[in-house]
Amino acid sequence: MKNTHATKNPKASGMAVAALAILAFAAPTDAAIVDGLVEYWELDGDYNAAVDPSRAGTLVTTGSGSGTFVSGKFGQAIDLENSANNQAYVSIGGDENTMDFTGGNMSISMWYTTESLYTNWQTLAGKGEGDGWRIARASSSTTGLTFSGRKPHNFDAELDEPGWHHIVATVEGGVRTDMYVDGALVASDTSGYNLQNRNNPMQIGGNPDAGGRGWDGNIDDVAVWDRVLTPAEISSIYNGGAGASIASLTTVPEPSSLALLGLGGLALAFRKRRR
Repeated sequence: MKNTHATKNPKASGMAVAALAILAFAAPTDAAIVDGLVEYWELDGDYNAAVDPSRAGTLVTTGSGSGTFVSGKFGQAIDLENSANNQAYVSIGGDENTMDFTGGNMSISMWYTTESLYTNWQTLAGKGEGDGWRIARASSSTTGLTFSGRKPHNFDAELDEPGWHHIVATVEGGVRTDMYVDGALVASDTSGYNLQNRNNPMQIGGNPDAGGRGWDGNIDDVAVWDRVLTPAEISSIYNGGAGASIASLTTVPEPSSLALLGLGGLALAFRKRRR
């Protein structure tokens, strides 16, 4: 009986393995950062939302509070001018419930500068008081930030030092909360904290449950996930202080010319072997 099974060609198999290796080399290593990304605001001259346009922000001001776009960590950033009786914050649109993460996991990443510490509990971003989430100055501390008014708090967040700083807060529902400043894990809490629903729109630079606590400084590149970011992912965003915008980490690059050249050479060699 005639053998209808193809004879294996070890050289062809070797070339196939080499081709896969080149493709793996050319594949983007940061593509996974988009996993679980709920929303992202570049704040690059507007308040647009990258994932769901309905979650675009709106600048809200009272008194002489203001928000203007200035040179940011990446492109532009929002400069919020807040003081005791003059407030400015960005209110997030869309279904506010999507930002509660009730009983679940979440991460938030953002870059900030500080212009003044004019009141207690100034808020970088928040959903509300109680068991709602917020990143705010720890009471009257000049160096401490807190997440949701609980531990971890009172770590050196360099609030009174000039320049851009990166902060990430992560919640593994009912298990732990971690906070990272400038790429380093600075505090953890394992008391089993669970996020709860708050009937407020999320605010960037403010706390919807407590007015008069707007951030006075610049804020850039705000992103929220429904999962816990890994230390490696946080390190890739901080990028040794140079920073990497979420937009740059979620862009799939074209295969390198070296990879394309290698694949072309393999295809040509394979064709010659078959002749």
